Amino acid sequence: MIVRLLIALLIAFLIYTLVQSIKQFLKRPDIQPPEKTAKGEDMLQDPYCGTFVSRSDSFSCSIRGIQQFFCSEDCRDQYIAQVAKDKETRS
Repeated sequence: MIVRLLIALLIAFLIYTLVQSIKQFLKRPDIQPPEKTAKGEDMLQDPYCGTFVSRSDSFSCSIRGIQQFFCSEDCRDQYIAQVAKDKETRS
């Protein structure tokens, strides 16, 4: 009799814990990247891959008169190639 009661309490506790975990997961807001680093620098989004990077860690170049910031040289080079390809197809 006591064993059944303990098992029922254990099952009820597990169900309660599971429900609370699911509720907490569903309430969690979407994680947004920080607007500034711990040092107070602005975070900029790479236009090619979408990664956020601080201004001091970024690779930059001017494309069509607009300063663009990239997370890596590879993203920068691929973006420049994509812009050149888009320009060729428009011509």
